[in-house]
Amino acid sequence: MELIKSTNFDFLGKRKFAYIFSSIIIILGIVNFILRGKENFGVDFKGGDLLHIEFNTSINLTEIRGILKSIGDVTVQSLGKEGKEFIIKSNSGTADEIISVLKSKFGEESIGVKAKSVIAPSMSKSLREKALISFFWGMIGILIYLTFRFEFRFAVSAVVAIIHDLLFVISILALTKQQISGTVIAALLTIAGYSVNDTVVIFDRIRENLRKTRSTDYLSLFNKSINETLSRTVLTVLTTVFVVFCLFLFGGEPLHVFSFSLLIGFIIGTYSSVFIASAILIDWDKIKPYRFKL
Repeated sequence: MELIKSTNFDFLGKRKFAYIFSSIIIILGIVNFILRGKENFGVDFKGGDLLHIEFNTSINLTEIRGILKSIGDVTVQSLGKEGKEFIIKSNSGTADEIISVLKSKFGEESIGVKAKSVIAPSMSKSLREKALISFFWGMIGILIYLTFRFEFRFAVSAVVAIIHDLLFVISILALTKQQISGTVIAALLTIAGYSVNDTVVIFDRIRENLRKTRSTDYLSLFNKSINETLSRTVLTVLTTVFVVFCLFLFGGEPLHVFSFSLLIGFIIGTYSSVFIASAILIDWDKIKPYRFKL
């Protein structure tokens, strides 16, 4: 299925505008991230209180979230199908306030606290370290794989594009005052996979076109390759964004930041495959000319 046919857009001719756009968003996001400090992280990463409560009657999950919204960073999850038991994660020192608010709303005898504990900051440090280690080895694996499949320059460009995408998403989260939790880390890893897949599709077409010619006019050849894969690229991003947008609208609060991250990440992943990964190859060749041997 071809959504778009016979295009001849000069994508790479606009790459400097893409560099400027990405740089502005990422710099603003990083500055905002630094200024926010610990506020960037959810309970999973900075520690907090954990409550397991049970009501005498079924209570609507949305109603509880609405009541506790004023307390700050509070995550509420339902246990079972009866709507009586809930797990509540919140910032340190807020457990008693949460119990007090719920009892004043639903009645002193209507709530039972089955468990009350603290999520230790040491666990949070461990989670951060594991996330960073996973990302590092993932990037090394992608670099090695793409070096064998294409060439070293292609591999480096793809990895830089992935890092760009993740920094862009984190920047948007910081600018919109969203918090990074375990689900956001899962979203970032998903975005990395999506981004490299989209980039590889374009790189495959570039390799095919390189094998058909001896020309070193890489700018024209790369533009041609991007235009030839444009229909597939647009169709893929539209279908994935549609599904994630539905998840964002109807998935509920626990999936809100997760789906929001995916939504931004999939769009930027497509953008970076065209304007970042391929553009880096072009500019790298201008700085240090090289004959691709694909």
